[in-house]
Amino acid sequence: MARKTKEDSLRTRSAILDAAEQVILRRGISYATMSDIADAAGISRGAVYGHFDNKIDLATEMCQRALTLAIPPERDPALSALEALHQEGMYFLKLCGEPGPVQRVLQILYMQCDCNEDNKPLLDIRDDWERQSREGIEVMIREAMSEGDLPADIDIHLATLYLFSLFDGIYSTLFWVNRVKQDRWEIAEALYRAGFAAFTTAPGLLAKKA
Repeated sequence: MARKTKEDSLRTRSAILDAAEQVILRRGISYATMSDIADAAGISRGAVYGHFDNKIDLATEMCQRALTLAIPPERDPALSALEALHQEGMYFLKLCGEPGPVQRVLQILYMQCDCNEDNKPLLDIRDDWERQSREGIEVMIREAMSEGDLPADIDIHLATLYLFSLFDGIYSTLFWVNRVKQDRWEIAEALYRAGFAAFTTAPGLLAKKA
């Protein structure tokens, strides 16, 4: 029998993670089994356990692998903070709207992951993803305030929540609920532009309460 190389091992591990995305998305984290994942990957159950101790260990690495792809491109220094904030929102909307690891893992974390103690490692990943996204948005909002593109009395927490809600609403309507069958990306762009324009032209609605 030929000796298994490190490259072979990495390919097998990657195939397991790929299979896990498909199986867990279809069945949910609570109902997917290591045997299901092994079958989808075309390997033995023992081979899966040779790489991962348990299902949550596997799912954790699956999520971490996908979310490392969700890194915005380097910011163009010529853009204002407000322009960069708009560009980054559009980038993530398109990234999450296209079939692939990021879309599948976010659907798993938000729709297929019950809030219980067993799933805490995955829920922690979801919370950390949101925290990092929120902190990045808040930094750009503060910068836009300092540049005079947003008023000094804007409620940063409320403004951040508005942008999260804008993104969530568009994404869930077009890609999770699937209300639109054609030209979804063009519609997503139009909706995001409109929502962001409202954010920039009527920021007084998000002002801190006296």
